[in-house]
Amino acid sequence: MEITSTILIGVLVSIVSFIVAGALYMNPIVAKIYESFRKSGGFKSWTNKKEYMGKMYLFGMLIPSILFAFVYTYIKPVLPGDLLMNTLVFGLILVAVRIIPRWADMFMQTTYPNKLLKIELLNGTIISFVMAFVLALIV
Repeated sequence: MEITSTILIGVLVSIVSFIVAGALYMNPIVAKIYESFRKSGGFKSWTNKKEYMGKMYLFGMLIPSILFAFVYTYIKPVLPGDLLMNTLVFGLILVAVRIIPRWADMFMQTTYPNKLLKIELLNGTIISFVMAFVLALIV
């Protein structure tokens, strides 16, 4: 697969993942939980929401998604081959390299509330499997 196609696939993955992340984090139940911890001191206050969302998309979804598109394209020949198994295997790889280290670092080195850490772990895992599914579907 050529570089341009892989980058475009990464962009598509980032858009789908960002939409899913929005649904996971901005739904009324989760948003209310986060809001209850907002004044705990562990949150940065963003006055410019557009800037915040742009940086979240760029650094949290776009750049990693393009990288993961290249990784998936490279390792696809050694994956099991069908949609479900490729999603499962690559999703587990993403969780192992993307979610668990971040979660463990936050758990061990910060005072970030445990309730929010659980949400981060669950939502991050779901988003990782969405990324893996989209890649397995179109690559």
